[in-house]
Amino acid sequence: MIKAIALDMDNTLLNSQKQISPLNQQVLKKLHQQGIQIILCSGRAFGALEPYLKTLDLLSPEDVCVCFNGGLVRKTGIHEVIAVQSLSKNEIQPLYDLAKTHHFPLDILAEDLVYSLVELGKSDYQKFLGTLMPFKDTNFAAIPEAGKYLKVVSEAPTSTLSQAAQLTADLPVTQTRSRATLLEFLPQGVNKQVGLAAALKHFHLTSAELMAFGDEDNDKEMLTYAGIGVAMGNAVPAILALADQVTATNDQDGVAKALMTAFQLTPQDL
Repeated sequence: MIKAIALDMDNTLLNSQKQISPLNQQVLKKLHQQGIQIILCSGRAFGALEPYLKTLDLLSPEDVCVCFNGGLVRKTGIHEVIAVQSLSKNEIQPLYDLAKTHHFPLDILAEDLVYSLVELGKSDYQKFLGTLMPFKDTNFAAIPEAGKYLKVVSEAPTSTLSQAAQLTADLPVTQTRSRATLLEFLPQGVNKQVGLAAALKHFHLTSAELMAFGDEDNDKEMLTYAGIGVAMGNAVPAILALADQVTATNDQDGVAKALMTAFQLTPQDL
């Protein structure tokens, strides 16, 4: 029996306008009212998830979200951390050295601030996030030595990122892509499955009781971990191949349609 639902955000729960459709809202709110745990599970920081948590009424002291692709698990209504894994400045140094030598941009994310390393060239990452997180234009030398950093990202054309991925493949960090033009570097061993395992432990649930939705490379561990892994109709081929189910696209209420089938909900139930 499914007791928890994990949802990737971009191109999964969110449509192409970065909105949660009315039907997705109705279905998720209905299931949450019935006691199903709704867990937003994203590469985003908490600040970039908070508006969507508010839309779905998921800001109670009992609600939990997974941020930074599994690096941070926290309660949503209060600032209580359930699990966290971070990178030190020393651990980021080899990545920075390669970026400086081979000319690809980097942004470094603390829990509530993005350090944009403009010495490497300003990336488009701030354009993507907009006002969801504050940015500080800086250089690597000025980054606080004692800081804890949840991830490092490189936003660039696909060809640049393919080269960057090869150059950094041997570094002791986890690489993943949440979209074609964004390469992410996480603490070693971190992925969405790791974060969800901590969230499920908090709720005293098992992976067999989890239904998860995703579309991209950074969702693969989460989808194989869940009792039911659902790929969006717009998912990349590798995700379509490993999923237990395929639903409609993110612009066709794919999340809501799969959940209405799984929980036998009719439009009249909403």
